[in-house]
Amino acid sequence: MIPRFSLSNQLSLRAVLIVPFIVQISAAVGITGYLSWRNGQQAVNELAGQLRDEVTKRTQQHLTDYLQEPPRINQVNRQAIEAGKLNEDNIQQLQNHFWQQIQLFPRLRELYLGKPNGGYFAISREADQSLIVKEVLGEGDRIGRFYALSENGDRQNLIRETDPYDPRQRPWYQAALESRAGTWSDIYLFRYGALGITASELFLNADGSMGGVMAVDLVLSGMSKFLSTIKVSPSGKIFIIERSGLLVASSSTVPPFLLGAGGKNPQRLMARESSDRLIRETAEFLMQERQLESIEEVKQLNFGQSSDRSFVQVSPYQDKLGLDWLIVVVVPESDFMGQIHANTRRTIQLCVLALLVATGFGWMSAHWISEPIMQLIDGSQKLAKAALSRCNNDTLAQNVEVRGVQEVKILAHSFNQMASQLQESFGALERSNQELELRVEKRTADLRREREKSEELLLNILPEAIAEKLKQETQAIAEYFESVTILFSDIVGFTTLSARLAPIDLVNCLNEMFSNFDHLAEKHGLEKIKTIGDAYMMVGGLPIPQSDHAAAMAAMALDMQKVMQDFTLENGEALQIRIGIHTGPVVAGVIGVRKFSYDLWGDTVNTASRMESSGTAGRIHVSHQVYEVLKDRFQFEERGIISVKGKGEMKTYWLVESYSASR
Repeated sequence: MIPRFSLSNQLSLRAVLIVPFIVQISAAVGITGYLSWRNGQQAVNELAGQLRDEVTKRTQQHLTDYLQEPPRINQVNRQAIEAGKLNEDNIQQLQNHFWQQIQLFPRLRELYLGKPNGGYFAISREADQSLIVKEVLGEGDRIGRFYALSENGDRQNLIRETDPYDPRQRPWYQAALESRAGTWSDIYLFRYGALGITASELFLNADGSMGGVMAVDLVLSGMSKFLSTIKVSPSGKIFIIERSGLLVASSSTVPPFLLGAGGKNPQRLMARESSDRLIRETAEFLMQERQLESIEEVKQLNFGQSSDRSFVQVSPYQDKLGLDWLIVVVVPESDFMGQIHANTRRTIQLCVLALLVATGFGWMSAHWISEPIMQLIDGSQKLAKAALSRCNNDTLAQNVEVRGVQEVKILAHSFNQMASQLQESFGALERSNQELELRVEKRTADLRREREKSEELLLNILPEAIAEKLKQETQAIAEYFESVTILFSDIVGFTTLSARLAPIDLVNCLNEMFSNFDHLAEKHGLEKIKTIGDAYMMVGGLPIPQSDHAAAMAAMALDMQKVMQDFTLENGEALQIRIGIHTGPVVAGVIGVRKFSYDLWGDTVNTASRMESSGTAGRIHVSHQVYEVLKDRFQFEERGIISVKGKGEMKTYWLVESYSASR
């Protein structure tokens, strides 16, 4: 039933027009403000992510460039020694070679070489950038001697002597022996308070024996200088740490080590103990949230309160010599959000102003529209009652009449036309539905009859189980059967018979004979496969496997002989058939998509055919396999070993009768 409207207990038309309008504008203002804020947040996140990626890639590239010099120098020197171009026992040649290399690479602290006899030679760069030679002769003389070098690389006066020094006991020497290849040492501190690292590599003599170890010391302070040149953000930081949390380098002015009393005894610094607040808090966050050893890929993280949030990216840095560091880039969110917050405030202010203006215009529009709409409401109620009356009495009892605004009159007239058209449409629709139902029922019955005919035809040419599969599947149907029994029969003298009989008489003769065989096959639960000319082929044991298929086929063959005893032509001439039977595995199925048939494939088919073709008129020729299966249930006569075309010599038998029949 259509509800009756009462304006006394409903909202006024003016309120209905204004309130949704205000709600929509308010929602638009709120959504706009929220999206502005969210877009700002998203922009900050994307910008921070891109910035961290870019800074990390620049840092990784610089590390690769910075750290490649020592291993490359070791490799060059090793190849030179092993190729005989550099003699490690020729001190003057070694001195000239090392001096040229340390001149080319100002970041290198020291180049040196240790021998298995304890000998040691090095060129070192002092804190004042001057170069000196360090030398230990070896066995019997382990005193370390330091010599000054001129600007041309010539050895000058002896500067000092040190306590005995054995390079073989040093970590860089033992690490190279252990790895048997290039390797890095742990990071250490030079006397003057700078971090350093050593790359060492084993070299061999011409005979393949160990010739010694060469090494290069690299000062790491250059990495901090480079990091300080990268402008991440006004207060962003970059730092490199080991998996243990020890600082390697940072963009901060605070050095990655602590000096003891009097500027002596420097010690390495943990990142969470740094005096730089951002580095310290970031390191504490990383060590609390996750184990540094477990970071195997780039991680982008956030930490801190909403008012003091920071974006962090941690990236592993590794090389083939065993370095395993972490590059950390941290950017405070406040470096980006100032301008975004200002833009958001302006957006919200403009949206609120737009809300106020739109509300005023909405109020005026509602007042202007409400008066004529009231008349339209009254007319709509009458139209609803008329529609209800039409549903009960099959007629529209009343039209809508509205006086006033021209547009409303037009709308009322349209309502009246619509009601009339609906009445006509309902009648036409009902008649169409009745006609359609009758046509659908007739068509459904026709389709059902056609389907029954199609299924009956399909069952006449295919086994029922195969027909069901074929209706459900579109691909080739093929199935392997381990044991089936196949029978072939053939009319003796069929070629001569064909020449003597008219074609129609010949076909009628075959039809009568094969129809008898079809009834016998159905009786014994066997499956007719096909007829080719005068040949008749059937199988037992498929498509539904059965255990006594060989016995059923033997009984079928004996019944076929009985049928042929009573079968004569119109002229009284008797016909004889040859029958061959064999048991074995086959593949059975349906292939192709047009004019399909159920057929068998395999050597068992060929053997059964040979049993028929090599048999004798009026007798049942079986293989040794059939004999073995049925010898306790049927009487056989041994034929002996015969030569079968395509099979060679085979032992075969004549099926005589069933033991049950003989009794």
